[in-house]
Amino acid sequence: MARRAWTSLALVSAVAVAMVAATSPAGAAPTGGAVCTSFTLSGLKYQWSAIGNVTCKQAKPWLVRILSHRYTKTGTRVAPKNGPRGFHCYATTDSKGRPSAGACYTGTLAFPKNGFQWLG
Repeated sequence: MARRAWTSLALVSAVAVAMVAATSPAGAAPTGGAVCTSFTLSGLKYQWSAIGNVTCKQAKPWLVRILSHRYTKTGTRVAPKNGPRGFHCYATTDSKGRPSAGACYTGTLAFPKNGFQWLG
């Protein structure tokens, strides 16, 4: 379980690093993207962020919808079907089937354009 959690953390971190690396050193003005206020849902405290043109306010309803779903597969990677249209979503479930870490993004995993990510 811990190995999968670390793998998920590494993947979420890779998305964040790719977003930072994709920005120019000239410092283009950010159009969105922020570390959002953490919240607790079903006993897990979630740390999350929005990237690109997605704001925390826009992402939170989608995130709550994704987090409210339980999966029968535990400790595995799943593809949530209730994410925003046009976004690629994935999550890793914990021992209770909750999507404890994941991301929804447009573009590619190496160069995400917009989206949000979470870790619980």
